[in-house]
Amino acid sequence: MKELGLIGCYQNHAGNHVGAPIWDLPTIFSKTDTEFLGCQYDIRHAVVEGGKSWELDLRSIQPYIKSIVIKDFKWGKKDGVWEPINTPLGEGMIDFNRYFSLLKKYKINVPISLHLEYDLGGAEHGASKITIDKKEVFAKMKKDLTFIKEAWKKEE
Repeated sequence: MKELGLIGCYQNHAGNHVGAPIWDLPTIFSKTDTEFLGCQYDIRHAVVEGGKSWELDLRSIQPYIKSIVIKDFKWGKKDGVWEPINTPLGEGMIDFNRYFSLLKKYKINVPISLHLEYDLGGAEHGASKITIDKKEVFAKMKKDLTFIKEAWKKEE
């Protein structure tokens, strides 16, 4: 990766995976060349897994974060089963004001990837034919981007 100038990132992901509980990752990364390998930190999955302890997890993984993913969710029932339901930014459970204040405190200044995984008429899954007007998709994308910019400016 060094020859190509690339950095590999392992994204934490909720579920029964290595790295779902963030505490797996610092041990793994401490044994690698972290100049070229690190974490793509996903706040949505960290909150799903860690509940209110996500701040502790962020503190432990912060030296290894090379990029971050921005998305939101809330708990809801689907077919009678509780599960995370993806939402537009600011409509879910992520405390972006607190999260962004901690990113600033830890001086985490890395590339950001905005993931739109809530219902966008199929666009959220990469469908070539979607069931809503593409202008509505772009409006929702713009709304999320505006949310990030405004939330980043706030001080906690």
